[in-house]
Amino acid sequence: MNAAGRGRVVGIVDYQAGNIQSIENAFDHQGARVVRIHAAEDLPACTHLVLPGVGAFGFCADRLRATGLIDHIRHWAFDEARPLLGICVGMQLLADGSEESPGAAGLGWLGGDVRRIPAAAGLHVPHVGWNAVRFESDYGEYRAGHEADFYFDHSFAWSQPREGSTLGFCEHGVRFSAIVRRGNTTAVQFHPEKSQAAGARLLRSFLTQ
Repeated sequence: MNAAGRGRVVGIVDYQAGNIQSIENAFDHQGARVVRIHAAEDLPACTHLVLPGVGAFGFCADRLRATGLIDHIRHWAFDEARPLLGICVGMQLLADGSEESPGAAGLGWLGGDVRRIPAAAGLHVPHVGWNAVRFESDYGEYRAGHEADFYFDHSFAWSQPREGSTLGFCEHGVRFSAIVRRGNTTAVQFHPEKSQAAGARLLRSFLTQ
C-alpha cells in the first residue's frame, strides 16, 4: 500500500454505469479510503470525488441524471472548487454531447463535442490498448513534455474542451484530448486504474489536489 492517499477520502459516484471495483482497488492501493456515493448526504465526508463511466454516452447520461446528484456534483466541483476526476465516459459527460448518442445532453461543464474516431486504413476502432499521452502542462508527478503510456478503450474522443484546457494529447488516427482540466476538475479518456505504474502516478497526482 502507498501512503500518497493517507488522509484522503475518495467518493466514487455510483450510478450503475462505471467500473467501480477496479477504481476502488486502485485508490485503496494509494492508501486512500474509498466510499461509494449514492446520495448528496454521502458527499461531505469526502475530500476527492470520482465520476466513472462505462457504456454508451446516452445510457450513462440518463443513469447519472436519475441519481439526482448532478447539481450537487457541479456545486462540489465549481462552486466549492473541490477535486473531481472524470474517467472514460465520465470524462465525456463533461462535454455538451456526443455523436454516439445524438440528442442526449452532456453536462456541458467543459463544453465542446465528443466525436467518433474516424475509420482509416490500418487503424483499429475501437481504440483499445496502450498508447502514449504527451503532457502539455505540469500535473502532479508529470511535467510538461513528458510522455507516458496509458490504457484506452473507446471509439469516441473529445478533440478540445471549450472551457479549461487540455493537459495531455494522444493520437490514434486523429489527435484528441486525453487529459483535460478546468480548475480542480480533471478528466481522462483512458483508464488510470488499468494503466499500471503510469496510472498510479496519475491517481497520486490527483490525490495531491
